[in-house]
Amino acid sequence: MKIVFLVERPTQFEAPFYRFAARDPEHEFRVLFTGRDVAEPVFDPELGKPVAWGIDLLGGYPHEICPQENADAWLVERLTPERCDLLIANGYTQPLYRLGARIAKRAGIATALRLDSVLWDTSWSRSLAKRILFAIYMKRAYDLFLGVGSLTLDYLRAFGVPRERTGLFPYAVDVESFAERSRLSDAERAAFRERLGVPAEARVVLGLAKFNQREAPWDLLRAFARVQDQNVWLVLAGDGPARPALEGFASGLSRVRFPGYAPYPELPALYAAADLFVHPAREERWGVSVQEALACGLPVVASSRVGAGYDLIEGGGNGFVYPAGDSEMLAHRIGEALALDRQRARQRSAAILARWDYAATWRNLLRAAESVAS
Repeated sequence: MKIVFLVERPTQFEAPFYRFAARDPEHEFRVLFTGRDVAEPVFDPELGKPVAWGIDLLGGYPHEICPQENADAWLVERLTPERCDLLIANGYTQPLYRLGARIAKRAGIATALRLDSVLWDTSWSRSLAKRILFAIYMKRAYDLFLGVGSLTLDYLRAFGVPRERTGLFPYAVDVESFAERSRLSDAERAAFRERLGVPAEARVVLGLAKFNQREAPWDLLRAFARVQDQNVWLVLAGDGPARPALEGFASGLSRVRFPGYAPYPELPALYAAADLFVHPAREERWGVSVQEALACGLPVVASSRVGAGYDLIEGGGNGFVYPAGDSEMLAHRIGEALALDRQRARQRSAAILARWDYAATWRNLLRAAESVAS
């Protein structure tokens, strides 16, 4: 099986997956990037600054970067039946994604569309427009539809895509790497906590967010203000234009720390220094931080608007899902999650993540590809 993935640029969690897939001796996985300077830092408007991931994004897997001129001829050369059995486009809004799908179709190559869409914000008018779009274009342009999670599969079925033409291609993370790098000794954990400014014996709730309305760090602060246990501390890592307002909001809460933006290579140690991870977002179609935290052995509390919560969190087993925006319920769930048996929660997370790690993602992708490429 020869799979080509058409995507704008590599991300910190998908570049390691590309390397994983490229090691398969029986199948071929190639990446065609459509963006410019794909390994350079990218300005993140939600953080208000450029972001460099601090890891190798391009090594270890076959890839090419599409030229800005004569892109159609370049794609025609690479999308031939001899070199590709299935083209996966990472969306349909970019012209080059649609161009690649058209070229593959003309060459007799199976096409797939990867989506992370959900039904949360689909009004009646938008729903009608989407239904028409799927009927007259999408189901003709693509043979296969790949969702990042179960909520996207629900979305696809709502717009008439048959189950047999769907599969999973999640935003998986390197579960083994996160688990290994989060194994800190007691001394290392205490030293990292000292850097954060929290006591070694405290129970630490960790939030990791872009400081904006969408990721809703205010909800977490309001919930934490209700936590009466003086041994529970909150570390709210992240950055964004709203940081001064958040710090002002938390000025009356002595057990809150704002360590700032956490570089990606430091995340396993940051998770390891905590006892619970909370993701309070008001709009997060997946949420890779949920999977990262679970891989590091933390229970997780996530809002009902975090897609990963529906697939990765088992209520009362390794965490809880609460109604988005309900700070009172979030405070209650924080208390319940801190009381969970950590070893049992870790075991439940390991069992769940085994169905969502790189190996499972690659197996599911091959299975879906073979169903249409044949």
